[in-house]
This record gives sequence, structure tokens and C-alpha cells, in this order.
Amino acid sequence: MTTTVDWAPKAHALAADLRTKGAIRSDTVAHAIEAVPRHLFIKGHYAAGHHTPVDPAEPTDELLDLAYADRGIMTHTPADDAGGFSSTSQPSIVAKMLEAARPRPGMRVLEVGAGTGWNAALIAHITGAETHTVEASPLVAEEAREALARAGAQGVTVHTGDGYLGYPNGGPYDLIMVTCGIAGISPAWLDQLSPTGAILAPIAHGGLHPLTRITTTEGSPTGQLVTSADFMTATGPLYSGATPPPATRGQHFPTPDPAAARTGAVPADLDPRGSYVDLWMHLAARQAGTTCAGATDTSDYTGCAVVDGAAAVFVQPGGLHLTPGPETELLADQVQQHVSEWDHNGRPELTAWRCSLVPAGDIEHPLLAPAYWRLATSSSPAPEHM
Repeated sequence: MTTTVDWAPKAHALAADLRTKGAIRSDTVAHAIEAVPRHLFIKGHYAAGHHTPVDPAEPTDELLDLAYADRGIMTHTPADDAGGFSSTSQPSIVAKMLEAARPRPGMRVLEVGAGTGWNAALIAHITGAETHTVEASPLVAEEAREALARAGAQGVTVHTGDGYLGYPNGGPYDLIMVTCGIAGISPAWLDQLSPTGAILAPIAHGGLHPLTRITTTEGSPTGQLVTSADFMTATGPLYSGATPPPATRGQHFPTPDPAAARTGAVPADLDPRGSYVDLWMHLAARQAGTTCAGATDTSDYTGCAVVDGAAAVFVQPGGLHLTPGPETELLADQVQQHVSEWDHNGRPELTAWRCSLVPAGDIEHPLLAPAYWRLATSSSPAPEHM
């Protein structure tokens, strides 16, 4: 480690903040967050389109404040030599992933999407075992190697390549952790997974990338939602290979007609980070076309929406908001029925949802994508859609 700056109090404060938020639930993850210096993994960052280079070995107070705040940090964009977006993820999401992954000493781990290398260093700190991480961008991969060396991280090997292929030479793995949004898992990962291993991946569902824990039972992969999340999407076939492509952010529709709003059709007491997302995932399982969308020229309706062609129904605490047109009324009837079902059934949380994984994607790069969504207490699956 090349810095003598006293960053430890800030790392301790970050861990305490993440405990308060419920992102950290174990001493194991807390100790890792406190032990691995996040600022050493940041060479520069973007804000409002402007890039600021920094020297991680001689951090300023501003860099330390940035590194030990609970926020994601954009480190590369398609405008620079990395060829795409890259970041160090928001610490609360990183902590939630580690808690869900349940890494233990001695576990062999494969990470897909090295980014800055900070997450791989956290994994290696917990497991004390060999950790492999695969990064598509040669520039980002080299920066991750440099950062890991700078931080004195042991046991992490960064490979430059397509994460779709995994890294078979390092398997079998007890855990495969994916740190970018994907449309489905690569069949190659199952071949590299130990019989009792698990895959933790943010898989496209309802316009977000909720974390899904995948295990195999009698050779058949099944998934369970573990927490809400949203990630930058992967490059290559892990996302673009989906047929059809998953619904994503960025869709915009005409501004809803206030006179057509169905006030009271949605419970008004929904927590934006809790029960609202639970309802969102319920709609995503029950209603094709559930996504994250917005209205033209306003941010008032950005969030969960159910779309069908040019029609969109925005789902917000307290009501449904409809884009103009008679076809939207029929779509709203369906959405309202699903909202009532969720509320009547006790508002099941997103963690209650299970799915099967079925072949999808193109012939050259097949994927296994979620389908046949069902509640853990229910034997009847939801209508099939990705």
C-alpha cells in the first residue's frame, strides 16, 4: 500500500452507515469494507460529463470524501479509451451483493466484470482464496491490476476477455458473481460451477436488474430474487445476445392525461425503496411489458410503467397514470387487477419470487434467461415471459 493517509476512520464510518441502512448485516462484510481502501481503486471519475483525474496514492480530502460516501463512481465512459461505461459500484449495493453471496474462507470465486477491482479485493479479503475476475476492456483490466497491486490485495487474478466465457481454468467455482446487468446467464458458467455452488447476477427483469441467486437442483437451474438493484449493462452477448432484447430504461411516452388518472388504484403508503419495488417485481412477473420508463418533457412519472406498443400506464404510490388513448384504458384494467392481487395477497416481497431459467438468446451465444415466475408459496407459475 503506497499511501500513509489515515483513511481508516472514513472506511469505518462508511461501514457504520451501511449497517444503519441494512446493507451490511454481518461482521464479515463490515470488516472487509473497513479493511480494503476504496480510494486506491479510483484513478479518475466523471461528474456532469467532466472527467477529473486523481492520484490514488496521494489522495486529497475531496477524493477521500468521494470514495467513502455511499455512492457509485463513474470511472469510464464510451468517450474515452475504455470503450464503454465502467464504474465502482455504490457501496450499499456491493455490501448487499456480498451478504447475498455469503462468501466464506476457502471459497473459489469467479467475478464477471472487474471494474476498478475493488469488489474482487473485498471477495479475496473474505475468502483468503484464489479469486478470478474477467474484464472485457483491456484498459479497465489493466487499471484493475494496478489498483489491486497498489492496495496490496492478495490472490486476485484479472483476466482480459469476454465474461460470457467465464474462466474455466480456475474452476470449479463455489461462487460466480456478476457485477454488470445481463439478460441471462451463460451456459458456460454452469459448467464451471461446483455442484453446490451458486451464481449471483443482476438479471434484467421489469426494466431493472434485480439480484438473482441461481442454484442447480438435479441439473436444472432455478433462480430467486434476493434484492432490488440496477446496474450498467454488460457488453457483448450477455446482454445484446438476448432475443428479444430485455426492456430497459430510456423509453419515453406522452405525458399522462391528469383527467384519466386512477387515484386510489395503487396503495398510497408504499416505501419507494421497499414495498414499491416489491409491487414492481410482482407486476414484472405477472405482466409482460413492465419496465422503467418516463414521460416526455417531465420527470414526474419516471419509474415503474407497464407498456404495450404506444400505450403506457405509470404505476406510482397512490394511483395509475395513463397516456392518452383508448387502448391505455384496457391496459390499465389489467394493471389494476394485478395491483389488487398483490395487495390482497399480503404484499409479497420480491424475495418471495422464484423462476426457472430457460434457453434464450441467439444460436451462437445462447443464454439461460428467467421464465415461469412463481411465488415461493405458490405452485402455479405466472404467465411466461422474460
